[in-house]
Amino acid sequence: MGGRDRNGQDRKRVTGWWRAAPLLGLYRPALVAIAVGLLFSIVGAAAVARWENRVNRIEFENAAETEAIVMQNGMGEYISRLVALRTLFESTNDEVTRSEFETFSVRLFERHPGMLRIAWLPRVTRKGRAEYEAAAAADGVSGYRIKSLQGDVFEVAPQSDEYFPVFYSTQPKTSSVYGMNYASIPERLAALERARDNDGVAAIRTRLYEPREGGRLPDVLVAIPVYAKGTSRETVAERRRNLAGFVVGIFDLPLLIQSIRVTTGASPAVSVNVYPPFTGQIVSLEDMVPDYSSAATAPQSMRDVARSLHWSGSLKIGDTDWQVRAMPKAGGALVAGYDRAVAVLTVGMLLTLSLSTYLMLASRNSRRLSLANRRVLELAQTDILTGLPNRAFFLARLDELNSQLNEASAAFSILMLDLDRFKNVNDSLGHGAGDVLLRQVAQRLKSALRATDVLARLGGDEFAIIQEACEEQRASSTELAGRIAKLVAQPFLLPGHRVEIGTSIGIAIAPDHGTDQEQLLKKADLALYRSKSAGRNCFTVYDEAMSAELEARNTLEGDLRDAIARCQLEVHYQPFVDATSGARRGFEALVRWRHPSRGLIPPDQFIPLAEETGLIVPLGEYVLRRACADAAGWPSDLMVAVNLSPIQFKEAELFEMICAALADSGLSPERLEIEITESVLLERGVENHAFMERLKGIGVELALDDFGTGYSSLSYLTAFPFDKIKIDKSFIRNLTHQPRSSAIISSIVTLARGLDMSVTAEGVETSEEFERLRALGVNFAQGYLFGRPQPVDEIDLDATESSQLDAA
Repeated sequence: MGGRDRNGQDRKRVTGWWRAAPLLGLYRPALVAIAVGLLFSIVGAAAVARWENRVNRIEFENAAETEAIVMQNGMGEYISRLVALRTLFESTNDEVTRSEFETFSVRLFERHPGMLRIAWLPRVTRKGRAEYEAAAAADGVSGYRIKSLQGDVFEVAPQSDEYFPVFYSTQPKTSSVYGMNYASIPERLAALERARDNDGVAAIRTRLYEPREGGRLPDVLVAIPVYAKGTSRETVAERRRNLAGFVVGIFDLPLLIQSIRVTTGASPAVSVNVYPPFTGQIVSLEDMVPDYSSAATAPQSMRDVARSLHWSGSLKIGDTDWQVRAMPKAGGALVAGYDRAVAVLTVGMLLTLSLSTYLMLASRNSRRLSLANRRVLELAQTDILTGLPNRAFFLARLDELNSQLNEASAAFSILMLDLDRFKNVNDSLGHGAGDVLLRQVAQRLKSALRATDVLARLGGDEFAIIQEACEEQRASSTELAGRIAKLVAQPFLLPGHRVEIGTSIGIAIAPDHGTDQEQLLKKADLALYRSKSAGRNCFTVYDEAMSAELEARNTLEGDLRDAIARCQLEVHYQPFVDATSGARRGFEALVRWRHPSRGLIPPDQFIPLAEETGLIVPLGEYVLRRACADAAGWPSDLMVAVNLSPIQFKEAELFEMICAALADSGLSPERLEIEITESVLLERGVENHAFMERLKGIGVELALDDFGTGYSSLSYLTAFPFDKIKIDKSFIRNLTHQPRSSAIISSIVTLARGLDMSVTAEGVETSEEFERLRALGVNFAQGYLFGRPQPVDEIDLDATESSQLDAA
């Protein structure tokens, strides 16, 4: 009985194993698959999680770097506007007035929030202190005194060898900021000294000692040194000796950075904190709160930022580096997430699907990374206004082409373009209209080019084109320039206005005109200058004579400076007569230059040069003073006429200079006639009208010169207080053989009579012309028939003009 039981148990045991073995074999692949699937799912999910974290970090760092670049570029724009103000002080011949300072400063920072104030800090010595205090009081700054910081309050500054007080400011004249001596504030003085010795921009984080509404830290003070015009600044000693003062700007840093980010469309997924620069003092990281934070939450300490994902950089302001820390904004697109890893884990055994998902996501994120990098490069090489490549891209492409010049068919051309009359559009319609015009010009230029050509905006209204290899390079370049000139000359439709401009083009061809960047750009610029000198709206190809002309022009400019400084110019006088009686009524003053080696140089060679270089201002003053002094010795019934250049009209002290010339010579204002060309009236209409009314108020007569050769002449006659019209000699030259000239002159005479003005005809050379003009009703006549220009010593004041006419 026991044996049977054991055998039965053995059979049952063997039968159970046999049944379990197929079960294990049946589920072994499933178990292996489950094990392998779980292993691959876990490993794959972990790998995807690490990859997601890395990609998000790269995207975040690229976005943060882009934000830092944009903030640095925006800060550079603000600093460059302060440097432009320094240029105003260093370029003008006279002292910058308070009004000029305020006007220029306001225009510089229009639509640029974040600038709290701008100030001019002259270098004042102990000896000049009283003079500066009196000048400020005379300018309307009541009770102006130079003040020094004593404790936490400002008091009248004690005597010192040197001061740097606030003399001009964009603050109201009642502000307590006037007279503040920066030399009495140690940290500000240190910044000024750094800027002076390094001839650069110095910046400090400071607090304002004068109250302002909503005032809070941080404020940033930027100082730029200004040196006396024409002085050397090569060494530290020369900079200290020739320092004239400082242009100082104070920024509201949070407002400034916020404005830059808003203007440039900052990424909402990046939170940016800007911390103050290290000062060398040991500061707890818990105490370092940001000067600026884009997050809506409370500012975070440096330690808080260091504990999370962040990017570190710097923001350079002048010679000081603020610290930048960027973090992905909570809930933003750049916060690390593990959705893909969860998806891989969920899919589990479906390795193929997980792999395809991984590859698809990898490809997408790789492309996002590539686009982000490309965007950073585009920002660095693109003009924001027009979307064209900028100067940096243009110069880089030019370098590439220069390196290929040794290869066959590697020739190329450079076309430099400058828009004609663009400044008139900006001045009359505003910078907004000017920006719209620049965009339209860019579109027209692109339409004229091939895909292989490069069009760039270099700045302002300057464009440049690289035309790559053509079969006939010179012919292709001139053909392209001609097409561009026609395109730009067509009218532009701006909002509410229709404007017409032109373009001047200079062309240089490589390798014929040079094999390096500097040579080609210089020669293209010379050709552009020739186009502008030739009357604009045309193109010129460089030739070697232009370099020789430039050298000769520079030599002539130097000689002209010496001649003006040494009073070597001469004033000659040409008479004008009463057309009815033939009696001499006065003389026109004409400047002559007798060069010691070249002899008598025609005015049309050195007058344009004087206007381009600004020498026309001292030259014009010399002619006016000489003419007044000479005319004072003539009979009282003779007048003297003097031309004023358009450049002189831009001088703030022109009226005072005329009054001084009259007073010093003793000449009655009624005997002085000022001749003005129509080009003077194209700009600053309100200011010029007021200036002419002041001249009329003291008795000076006004004549519109070269009538009929300019623009909108009839509107000028009714709008401006002229006494006389001078008909250009081009009408007189055709008088005897072109009936139209007689009709034009007759119309001018009739118009002048209706406006109670007299008429002078210039360029009268024959008795026939004179008789014809007399019959047409001209009041006065001038020309070789009555006398050539002569020095004052050769004028016969006793001779009668009628006898000269009879002799003729």
